Amino acid sequence: MSDYKTMNSTISSLQNRLVLPKFQRGYVWTETKQLELIESLHKGYPFGALLTYAQKGSDEEKLLDGQQRWTTIMDFKYNKAKYFKKLQRPLYDETIQKLNSFIEEDKTMNESDFDRLLSASSEYSTQKEDLSDLVDDYKLKYKFFNITSKEIRHIIKDTQDKMSRYLNVDSLEVPIIQYFGSEDEIANVFASLNKGGIKLTKYEIYAAAWDHTEIKLNTSKLQEELLNNVVNFYTEKKKDTENRGLTLDNFSSEEFIENRVINLYDLGVGLGRMIQSRLPSLVDDTDTEKIQIGFGILGIYSGVDPKTLNKIISHIDDITDNIEEILQKSTEISITLSNTFDRLIEQNSKNDDSKHGYERGLSTSYKTLSYFASLWDLEKSSNEYLNTAYNIPRYYVYDFVRRVWTNAGDTRLYEFYPSRKERKYSENIDKESFKTNFKSWILDENTQQVNFSNRVKSIATIHANLTYLSDLLSRVEKLQVEHIFPKKRVAEMDKKNEVILGRIGNAMYLPKLMNEKKKTKTLYEYIPNELASVIKLSSYPSEDDFDTAFHELEKGNADVMNKVILHRSYQVADDIIEKLMNNKF
Repeated sequence: MSDYKTMNSTISSLQNRLVLPKFQRGYVWTETKQLELIESLHKGYPFGALLTYAQKGSDEEKLLDGQQRWTTIMDFKYNKAKYFKKLQRPLYDETIQKLNSFIEEDKTMNESDFDRLLSASSEYSTQKEDLSDLVDDYKLKYKFFNITSKEIRHIIKDTQDKMSRYLNVDSLEVPIIQYFGSEDEIANVFASLNKGGIKLTKYEIYAAAWDHTEIKLNTSKLQEELLNNVVNFYTEKKKDTENRGLTLDNFSSEEFIENRVINLYDLGVGLGRMIQSRLPSLVDDTDTEKIQIGFGILGIYSGVDPKTLNKIISHIDDITDNIEEILQKSTEISITLSNTFDRLIEQNSKNDDSKHGYERGLSTSYKTLSYFASLWDLEKSSNEYLNTAYNIPRYYVYDFVRRVWTNAGDTRLYEFYPSRKERKYSENIDKESFKTNFKSWILDENTQQVNFSNRVKSIATIHANLTYLSDLLSRVEKLQVEHIFPKKRVAEMDKKNEVILGRIGNAMYLPKLMNEKKKTKTLYEYIPNELASVIKLSSYPSEDDFDTAFHELEKGNADVMNKVILHRSYQVADDIIEKLMNNKF
C-alpha cells in the first residue's frame, strides 16, 4: 500500500492548515527566482507539487517540500507592490507619473511612499495601513493640487485591482502530494526530495536526521545559557516563519525551558552561539557561521573528521555524558582567543555604533576551529598551552600570507585534532620565512588598482593596532581607512590608471573627522609638524617621497609613486612581523 496520495487544493484552503517543521531551513530564494515563479503562475505554467505530512487525527499538515514556492506566493499575496514594480514596470511608472502630475513641479513622490500606498488597506497588506489615512498624510506632504483625496484613492484602488488580476492567489490551485506514512521517516523523505534544486547544507540535513535525539540538560550556568540560546534560535525562526504565512511546528519556548531537553542539532546551534558571544572577533554573528563553529567543536571533541560530521551521532552518549566539560572547555578557549583577537583585529570603523567592529578578512571558520583543536586537551597552566596561545596570532597572519587555508581547510583542520596532533601552533615560526611569504603576497596578490580589499583592511587594522593606534589615538573615535596617496588627487593626474592605490602600503586608519577635513592633503600638508609620532610609527612616506611622486605623476610617470607605495608595503609587513614576533598577547 502506498504511503502517498495526490490531490489539488486552493491556496486559501491551505493557508490556515500548513505548518513548517522545526527542522526546515529558512527562506533562501533570490529575488530573481521569486519573480520567475510569479510570472510563470501568471502565464498559467505548472506550479510543481507541495509535499505535506498529514498526521492522523490532526487538521494541520506539515509542509515537507515546497517551502520556497509557498513562501513566495504568500509574499506576493501580501506585498504585491514589490512584484508589481518589477513585473509590470510600465504600468507602475504610468501610475506614479499620473500622481506626480498633480504635485508641484519641484516635488515628486518617491517609490517608497508610492509602494506604501499600493500596499495599503487590510486586503493588500500584512501591515494593514489604512489607505484613507495614508492618502491624507501624503496629500499634505506632497501638496497635491486639483485632485481630491477620493480621486487619489480611486487611482490607487484601480491599480491594486490590476495587481490582483495579474495573479489571483487565493483561487490558485496547487497539486498536493500528501504523505501519511511513518513520522520517523519524515527526515529521510525531506532529505531525499531536496537532492535537486537549491542544495541543502549538511547542517540542514542534520537538523532533520537528528530530530529524534534527546539530550537532557541540568541547571548549571553554562547549560542554562545553552538552553536559552536554543530557545532564542527557534523563537527567531518562528517569528520569521510567521512573517511568511506559516507556523513553526512542535516548538514552544515554555516547554523547552520546562523540559530542558534538546537534540544533537540543537546542541551544535546553542554551542555555536555561546562561542560567538565570547569570541565575536573571530566568529561572525550569522547563523551559518555560528552553526559551523558549534558543530566543528563537537567534531573536535569526538575526533570525527570534518568531512564526515554526520558520524558525530555515533558519539552522542559520550557527548551527553560530558556536555559540561565541552561547554567549559569551549568557553575557556574562547576567552583565551578573545583576549588576543579583540585587540588585534578590532576596528572602530563600522557604521553601526552599537557594536564593536572587527576586520575578519584573514579569518575562516576552519582556521578558527584549528585554534580550538590545538588548545583542546592542553592544561591551561602548561608551557605548551602558553606557547600555543602566544603563537596563534603570529600564525593568524603567517598562514594567511602563505595561503594555507584557501583550499582543503577541512583536511588541514583535521591535522590539528587532539586525537592526531600532526600540526601544532606551539612550534615557532621562522622569521625569514614570514618575511619572504609576506613579500610574495604583496607582490602577487595585493595589486588592487584603486580600492582596498577586505584583506588589506584587515592587515591595515593589525598594523594600526600594533603601532600608531595603540598609544596615540583614542579607541573611542570613529575611524576611516584612507588612501595615503589620495585617490581623487591621484586620479586627476593618473590618466592611464597605472598607480596601484589598493596596496597595503597605501592604507592607513585615521579618525573620521580628521580624514574628512584633510580631504586630498597629506598629513604634512594638513597639520604640519603636529603628527610626527604618528608619521614615524605608521611608516608614513617622507615629504620628499610625496613631492617627487606627485611631480613625476604629473609628467605621466607612475613608477615613482608605485615604488613609494610598494616600499611602505614592505615596511608595514616588517612592522607587523616585528611586533607579532616580539609581543606576548
